[in-house]
Amino acid sequence: MRTSLGKKLQLYTGGIVALLLVVTFMVLERNQAQAWEDYLFNQSLSFARLATPELLKRFRGSFPPDEPADIADMHEFLGLNRDLVQFSLVSATGRRLYLSNTFEDFPNLDLQPFDSENLSARLAAERTTMITHKLPGGERLLDLIEPAFGPTGQQVVSVRYLISYDSIDARMQEARRHFVMIAIAALFGCLIMVSLIARRITQPIASLTDGARSLARGELETRIVTESRDELGTLAQAFNDMAESLAANRAELTRKNEALVTANEHMQSMQEQLLRSERLAAIGQLAAGVSHEIDNPVGIILGNAELLMEDLQEDDPLREDVAAIIEECRRCRRITGGLLGFARSPEAHHDRVELNQLVKETVASLRPQMLFKDLDLKIDVSTDDLCVTGDADQLRQVMINILLNAAQAIQGVGQLAVSLVEVSGHAHIYVDDSGPGIPETDREKVFQPFFSTKAHGEGTGLGLPLCRKLVEAQGGEIYVHQAPLGGARLSVSLPLSD
Repeated sequence: MRTSLGKKLQLYTGGIVALLLVVTFMVLERNQAQAWEDYLFNQSLSFARLATPELLKRFRGSFPPDEPADIADMHEFLGLNRDLVQFSLVSATGRRLYLSNTFEDFPNLDLQPFDSENLSARLAAERTTMITHKLPGGERLLDLIEPAFGPTGQQVVSVRYLISYDSIDARMQEARRHFVMIAIAALFGCLIMVSLIARRITQPIASLTDGARSLARGELETRIVTESRDELGTLAQAFNDMAESLAANRAELTRKNEALVTANEHMQSMQEQLLRSERLAAIGQLAAGVSHEIDNPVGIILGNAELLMEDLQEDDPLREDVAAIIEECRRCRRITGGLLGFARSPEAHHDRVELNQLVKETVASLRPQMLFKDLDLKIDVSTDDLCVTGDADQLRQVMINILLNAAQAIQGVGQLAVSLVEVSGHAHIYVDDSGPGIPETDREKVFQPFFSTKAHGEGTGLGLPLCRKLVEAQGGEIYVHQAPLGGARLSVSLPLSD
């Protein structure tokens, strides 16, 4: 996840400020705690030295005092120290002579561990000793023993004071709260200042970033508004100069490219016209010769068949065969006429053609041929009536050429599939074979006159160019693809009639 510069500034600055505040607080807290503890020690020591003689006077050698009033008076006197938890009198040998009750401010403290504590080592020191204890509940107590000496200088008795740290801990807790409030306010104020500074820095950078992205998208008219005279302002001005230079260079390149494109299109158009003219001229000469050679025998056959039809009776069974001969001869003449018109726009008879019937009749007419006898030929036509407006003879000629090419590609042995489907208002005729297929680099070349993928002497290269010309005359298109059977697929697309 990408982190912005402003967030980084806030994060780093906030972290540094927080760290400095924590270190400062730790140092201040330690110093303050030490000062307050020293104050407690000094205050407790002064209190012990003041209160010990008074206690001894009130006991007058009797432990405990004989009069309850003396005890009450003694507790009232010592209660002036609000931190005092309990006091006791101990002999020089460590025997406890008197143990007071816990003072009313500390009713729930468990002081039993102090009852059985051995104080011999501390009493032997014959001086004031102070030890800090920490109770299981977390409370701290200052254990102070103040010795009392007789007229001869001998230690007579010692007074033990248990003093609470609660007042110091309360002050420390209050100081912590104040420091946290100050730290939060300082951190919040610092973050606001950093945010303002970061915003002033990151806004020009964001503008430069947006401008660079606009340039990458090709929007060379992009400019950055310069509001400052610092390094960021200089960078923005340099960006604007670069954008102007790029815009000028692109305009010049666009003008030159348009001129080159126009010249190239003109040159290609002239070249295609020249090539087409040469090819059509050659095709026209060849078609004229072939048509002349075919028309003569076809004309003789047609004439004899018509004479034979006149001699046959109406109920003669041969009339149907002779009529078929006449029809096929007339279709041959129309085909040769179409071949002669290959170099010019074909004149088609636009009628309503039912493609399902056309495909079935075409395949049925080719099945008896030797080339189709050993083929696994399958037909899959549409269940709907797919009708187009076109020339049935030209479409039949296209189907025959495509089927013959497919059968020759697999040399009469293999699979051949013919399918007819409707796709987006167009009828698609697919002819698939299991042959070697047509390389992708040659799939457009096969529609050029005299280009052939067959062996030398086996094809003239006019079949598919003629098919394209005839299909385009019907308003359709023809393509070559990779077939699901592994070979080539010839696809003829024709617009359906209303």
